[in-house]
Amino acid sequence: MLVDTGSSTDIIYLNAFDKLTLPRNIIEHVRTPLTGFTGHSVYPLGVARLWVTMGKGLMSTTFQAHFTVVDIPDSSYNGLIGRPILIAM
Repeated sequence: MLVDTGSSTDIIYLNAFDKLTLPRNIIEHVRTPLTGFTGHSVYPLGVARLWVTMGKGLMSTTFQAHFTVVDIPDSSYNGLIGRPILIAM
């Protein structure tokens, strides 16, 4: 996962979501495009609520986060951690 402190959303790419072996029907469909700093827009498949654990042992925290699911097949990352998760930590 790439940490992007400038991102207002948390993103998981579809290929990473599929590796979690969760049913796709947990993705709540949305049609609002994501627009990056270059002005290019991407239409997400939807939003999925996923449990996230950050840290180890006694120093860990677990919470539910809303990830926007995007089909970007050639990414070097599994997704993007933005401000919502960083604030929740």
